[in-house]
Amino acid sequence: MFGYVKPDKPELKIKEFETYKAVYCSVCRTLGKHYGILSRFLLTYDSAFYVIVLKCLLQSECDCAERGVCRFNPLKKCHYIPEDELLRRAAALTVIMFYYKLLDDIRDGRGPRKLFCYILLPFVKNKFKKAVKDYSQFDGIISLSMKKQAQTELNKDCSVDRACDPSATALGEIFSYGIDDGELRRVLYRIGYCVGRWVYLADAFDDLEKDVKSGSFNPFAVKYGLERENVKNLDDEVIDGISASIRLTANEAASAFDLAQHKCYSPIAENIIYDGMENELINIIHKKRGAKK
Repeated sequence: MFGYVKPDKPELKIKEFETYKAVYCSVCRTLGKHYGILSRFLLTYDSAFYVIVLKCLLQSECDCAERGVCRFNPLKKCHYIPEDELLRRAAALTVIMFYYKLLDDIRDGRGPRKLFCYILLPFVKNKFKKAVKDYSQFDGIISLSMKKQAQTELNKDCSVDRACDPSATALGEIFSYGIDDGELRRVLYRIGYCVGRWVYLADAFDDLEKDVKSGSFNPFAVKYGLERENVKNLDDEVIDGISASIRLTANEAASAFDLAQHKCYSPIAENIIYDGMENELINIIHKKRGAKK
């Protein structure tokens, strides 16, 4: 479940997009510094979103970015913000979450993909151990979530709400970790919970046909009684029903975000929550409707 929480670039001002890229590139640099240069390939939009939301609600001012050079492309100029605790957390989370995703792909995968995951596992496990040593609390949250998720999905009649709860709860706990202010902690938990739920649902919607064909669990297949014979051409009613559920979750994330005082990075965080998530859903919908033609 990676790569869905990204900005809607056309709706950002140029300076706002440059600020977003500075955070994104800074997570990449932090990954390389603490977990080796190849770990930069694990970078996701989700980790940048995590940093931006936390900074938006915790910091009084945006970070001052400095011009630098990309390690992968020396001809490309980047901007970086100073490394801090949030960037280090985001880097560790990226490694830990990818490790568990790899284990999940090995469990559910087949053929060349499963073989590739096995080959990749020793490298990732080495980085994972270092990340856990630095941030064991995140490993505890994610490992428990994965166990609950696996148990939940064993129930073939599992509801959509129950299916997405372990992932949503984990992200809620990650977003609110270490926050002393009770009210702010509750707001951050709610933001994380709703975004985690949204990502799970968007991913399930995107992979619906693939999951049905492979026999993998998908809550929407259960809800709408989809099988190999009827999943090729999804009815508009099914697409609209799933889209409405996902949009409702996005609206709840936006409502939670509006409860807090935004101190900096606000236009970027708002763009991702209000526009970026909707844009990603629209892309999935277009893909589903296009497959019917």
